[in-house]
Amino acid sequence: MDSLASKIGDIKEEIIKIQENYYVIIPYGIAGNIGVFIGETGVILVDDQWSVLSRRIKELISTITSKPIKTIINTHYHFDHTHGNLTFGPEGISIISHNNARTRMSERQVIPTYRNVVQKPYPAEALPTITFTDKSELHEGTETIELVHFKEAHTDGDIIIHFKNADIYHTGDVFVNIGGWLPHIDEKAGGSIYGVIDATNKLLSQTSETTKFIPGHGPVATRKEMQEYRNLLTSVRDNVVKLYREKTKLEDIIKDTLVKTHYEKEGGEKFIAQVYRDVGKRENPSGSTRK
Repeated sequence: MDSLASKIGDIKEEIIKIQENYYVIIPYGIAGNIGVFIGETGVILVDDQWSVLSRRIKELISTITSKPIKTIINTHYHFDHTHGNLTFGPEGISIISHNNARTRMSERQVIPTYRNVVQKPYPAEALPTITFTDKSELHEGTETIELVHFKEAHTDGDIIIHFKNADIYHTGDVFVNIGGWLPHIDEKAGGSIYGVIDATNKLLSQTSETTKFIPGHGPVATRKEMQEYRNLLTSVRDNVVKLYREKTKLEDIIKDTLVKTHYEKEGGEKFIAQVYRDVGKRENPSGSTRK
């Protein structure tokens, strides 16, 4: 991860207004989107990128408010969304996450989807100070902020944050909005294509055409982009299931799926192979070798 960190200072980013008191800091590089809510008593951030960018993040926030950062919510454990904890935690800012995300941040992690990057254990002062298991709520003035855990999605510790009055969601990496880009699902950390699809279906069932989504990466989206993303993931999963049941070889499943989904970007082969492994666990739970 040190080699990645050395390049992070060059990331360009901007703060974009969604509506009054609700913003997003969008980076152009290896970092996640930051949701920004200006509450009555301070600023609440959803994710905090890299520690080397913390000063710049504060500068961007200072252009819209003089209120201090008082709370940070981590959507999951990955470094490009939580490394800023190393700066903000020692400043006494409360950090909230799911229990599993805190556990993973406290231990050494190897993340295959990021070329086996090693995420070192965070020091105690950078770990979340508040955790929960299924659901939690924050109340800030007239806004109710709902935090919901989605099991076995991008990781085993994903939470989606809903600013209920504004009807704005921050999805973390359960949803990415980069032109048909397939997500990184951290299967070693409990992630699953089935869980991501379940999460997107749940979100679509409870939102409307006016709902706004802050994805883990990419521009702020509408329900339409969320539907397109869900449909892409479902088409990949369903095609792999069909061919798996027909006992098609993995290399042929990959070729066929890439053609049918019109997906040709780097990483597609690895993603489909991952879906294949996930499908295999569902179709063959006994774990016996498929002939």
